[in-house]
Amino acid sequence: MNRRDILKLSGTLFAGAIFTRGLAATQTLESIAELGLPTTVDKTPLYLHYNENSLGLSKKAQQAIIDIIPSANRYPDAYIEELQQTIADSYQMKTSQVTLGVGSSDVIRAIINKLGVQALQKGQKIQFITPNPTFFLAADHAEGIGIPVVMVPLNEKYEMDLNKMKQAADNFDGLSICYLCNPNNPTGTLTSSASIEKWVKTANADKTFFMVDEAYAEYITDPSFVSGTQFVQEGMDNVIVLRTFSKIFAMAGMRVGYGLATEKLTKELATFMSILNINITAAVAGIASLKDKQFLADSLAMNSNSLAITTSTLDALGLEYLPSQGNFVFHKITGDPQKYMERMEEAGILVGRPFPPLTQWSRVSLGTPEEMTRFTATLKDFRKKGWV
Repeated sequence: MNRRDILKLSGTLFAGAIFTRGLAATQTLESIAELGLPTTVDKTPLYLHYNENSLGLSKKAQQAIIDIIPSANRYPDAYIEELQQTIADSYQMKTSQVTLGVGSSDVIRAIINKLGVQALQKGQKIQFITPNPTFFLAADHAEGIGIPVVMVPLNEKYEMDLNKMKQAADNFDGLSICYLCNPNNPTGTLTSSASIEKWVKTANADKTFFMVDEAYAEYITDPSFVSGTQFVQEGMDNVIVLRTFSKIFAMAGMRVGYGLATEKLTKELATFMSILNINITAAVAGIASLKDKQFLADSLAMNSNSLAITTSTLDALGLEYLPSQGNFVFHKITGDPQKYMERMEEAGILVGRPFPPLTQWSRVSLGTPEEMTRFTATLKDFRKKGWV
């Protein structure tokens, strides 16, 4: 069973301007040896397929976990509340606006369930509108509980086609859940914040709900980006913004994400969330990670250098790629994509799965500079063999 099938079963620090923005542009991390971390990449495989942070968990978060182990016999209420408060403070919001989940996927599942039940109670039609390709889980869950899914292809810039998504919502006599992944996964492209704002603020709030997934927001360097949290701060009940600790905070294995919404929406959503869903070690790791600004700076610097290593090789090989605002690069390959993945795996490197309909593209996560040096050397070797 693959990861997709498993998932089927299952103005402030951040608002407006990401507080770490610009660090990647002003610092470089040539090697993780600068941080006193091991640099060997001889072990296989290299995990460059799930957009994880190869730098590993913040040292302060690791220590927080060690320190809390003696208290693991106690329920995590106080630590969950502290994590909610730390998140809320980052956005100048209230804890009553923060929904914690076992990964942001947990909040995605809950909000779709809530809206589905609400539509059923009202006797209202409902549909789910999503760009294609994008992160699959939201559409898969909607489809799994019987909500029709409308897939809208990306535009010619490989950004979300907001005009066509809006048309699909406007032409529907019922509730449309609109999934906006920005930056988009797998393309890494950023859709104009101004365009999103225009749609959100002119939409009929009774007929259009916006699920804004900002899993990679901390990596954004484009100064024009404005977080969807602005809509929450303005009191819009038809918007939820999703964030995660899985990416830049390197907590993918600890499964912590959250949603930001108005107090009214958050209270309604609570009915669909399990209680005490964040364990005590994950809670303290999240608190420590949010406070460890040096770790975020190091992660951004590493990502910036790894991006440069990767794109310079793609340029040299004449392989097209999209401008990335995340911790991955979406690039074209020649030949059979499945064979490419298999050959990379044989070389000890795992890269992203196929993303139809863009079948001639591949997504590679940005690991450490050492890892990307190995990846690019392998890519060059593939070119010599006529494989890419």
